[in-house]
Amino acid sequence: MINIFDRNDQATRDLQVSLRKAGFVQPTVILQDDGWLPPKTESPFSWFLREDNQGRPLFFNQVMVPAMWEIRGDNNGGAIYDYERKAAEIVYAVPKNMRLIKEVRWLDQSGKVRSIDHYNQAGWRFAQTIYNLKGQAITKTYYSQQNKEVIVVNFVTHDLLLNYRKGIYNFQSFREFVKFYLKIRKYNLDRIFYNSLSDPFFISLDQPKAGKDLLFWQEPLKQSIPGNMQMILNGNAPRTEKIIFNEQTVFERSKKLITGKTAVECNLLGYIYEHKRENRAGNAALIMTNSDNLENFEYLVKNLPEIYFNVAAITEMSPKLMAFSIYKNVSLYPNASFNMLNNLWLNTDYYFDINHEGELMNAVRTAFDNNLVIFGFENVVHNQRYTSPENIYRVEDTKKLIAKVARSLKDVTYLKKLLYAQHLAANEVTRAAYQKELQLK
Repeated sequence: MINIFDRNDQATRDLQVSLRKAGFVQPTVILQDDGWLPPKTESPFSWFLREDNQGRPLFFNQVMVPAMWEIRGDNNGGAIYDYERKAAEIVYAVPKNMRLIKEVRWLDQSGKVRSIDHYNQAGWRFAQTIYNLKGQAITKTYYSQQNKEVIVVNFVTHDLLLNYRKGIYNFQSFREFVKFYLKIRKYNLDRIFYNSLSDPFFISLDQPKAGKDLLFWQEPLKQSIPGNMQMILNGNAPRTEKIIFNEQTVFERSKKLITGKTAVECNLLGYIYEHKRENRAGNAALIMTNSDNLENFEYLVKNLPEIYFNVAAITEMSPKLMAFSIYKNVSLYPNASFNMLNNLWLNTDYYFDINHEGELMNAVRTAFDNNLVIFGFENVVHNQRYTSPENIYRVEDTKKLIAKVARSLKDVTYLKKLLYAQHLAANEVTRAAYQKELQLK
């Protein structure tokens, strides 16, 4: 049994955690390696590079640059300057306020990206992508920690070269390369859990022996069922015995799009989340923001005197926002450090998703993981999947929001009901539900 997942995103990480907590502890392979894979996973690239993740990520000012060049950075990103010319852009790994390097994008004299150095969580450049003048990726080369060239991917010819055990292997496609990797690793492929209809699906399809594979569908559905999914439904992918939908809304849409008898079951199964702590029924709230535009904030502050509002930013705050320091139930944290933010997450029990502009540092998901009750306004709410629909209000209904918060402060049972509804909205399920659906005895 093995997990073969396509990419390192939140949905994949949630699925991996859910399977592990349910007792499915098989190896996990993530095909697309960004250098920041979660624990207990590997990719074909990381294995051939012999990555052991021993080391620390590079801080933004640790890039090697020519003499007299300057590195500048803030909590959003960094840049390298050759006097006044921007020579490179530095992309941080999440969370950005840690200022850890994920990519360095080198620019030509006209400001176009010509190459990207990819850094992993162990702090070394594990890959480099080269671009042409049209901004198209030409090659991506993967390096060992000793800077030895190990893998070269050609995006023009779609072939791949591997330097392995004093031999050079030429693969005509990425799938051939993965097939070779799986053979070398001698994994048990009798049951493959996969989450994409691209390469992971074809790996399942190419297996010569019978199996009991499962597709976990984590993407939206558009106007019709994808062709490869239709293959499964028609019985033309005999190893796949079931399609598991991880999102309620997508599952409901699938029932409208899938007509007639199907060769496989289609069921709904959410996630087993790792909540970091319990809600303590306190009165402290948190707002993360990268702007001074907080929807109806002053009205909330004045009409919820029992709530102590903590407002944090990873940059300076404008005079408009700093003016809220006059209120006794407001504390402001400009240029908040990682330790300060961590302390705020651990010591607040409400999150108000009311900031305009983009979401800061995956705040809503972090609030959910810490079991904060999340409230928001529908015109600014971010990442709605982790917020109960009944806690998202129109601005003109602010009084109703205030009444609900006030009631939850006085009634712990009611507060727990709000948290339960929040968990349901995120399609949280139990370990037993996973074991029953996936048939672990």
